[in-house]
Amino acid sequence: MRIIAAAAAALIVSATAFSDTSTYPQPLADALTLGYDAPDDAVWRFNMRVSMNDDAMELRFDGAQADGEEWTLISPASPDSLSGELADMWVDMNTPDDDDDGDNGRSISLGSGGGLFFTAETARMITGSVERTSGGGYSFSPDLDPDSDEADSMAEHLSGELSVATAGHIERIRIFAPVSFKPNPAARVHEFEMVMDFQRFEGLPAPVMTSMSTVVDVSALFQRQQQNVRFDFSDVEYVEP
Repeated sequence: MRIIAAAAAALIVSATAFSDTSTYPQPLADALTLGYDAPDDAVWRFNMRVSMNDDAMELRFDGAQADGEEWTLISPASPDSLSGELADMWVDMNTPDDDDDGDNGRSISLGSGGGLFFTAETARMITGSVERTSGGGYSFSPDLDPDSDEADSMAEHLSGELSVATAGHIERIRIFAPVSFKPNPAARVHEFEMVMDFQRFEGLPAPVMTSMSTVVDVSALFQRQQQNVRFDFSDVEYVEP
């Protein structure tokens, strides 16, 4: 699964220099400028539902709490009822971050730089072969991290779709593999899809991510692994210092 994880991470937090959006059709060009980078000391609060294959948990995040104490489990009633990867995720979320990598549960939900906001980092992956589609949306070639061999091997096999809301912001971004492919001789990706949904809320400076989902089906080293993961965010509160 490392190949898929690396590609998904590259899609969210890495890209080359942002191209000139003035060449893009409207209203896409304007929508891509609506990103916002939240200050490091801004406070987020929100509910999050994590669905992983056939399991799920609901949590509340409070960024004003101490490191390792930001998450409260709403459902199930006890962490002892969690199993598998959800149990591991819960442990990570409640483990204080001892380094600068942000590699814990906090980074899973808060993304890179802008928290739940649509950011310039997110916009930068929409930089290749943008065309209007018959359904009113746009197609594009995802721009992955050029410094990552794994991400680069994925890029040529992926396609992108996006839509702009009537309110003028990016509403949905979908990155997917149209057909099965081999990113390297030892692996085959049978299915890959990542979808991010955004919504505009009164009083907030940019669109907010309301859900992110990934579907992965890959074979490697004579083993096949499948995983469906979805994060849903609600009751979002945001306060700047």
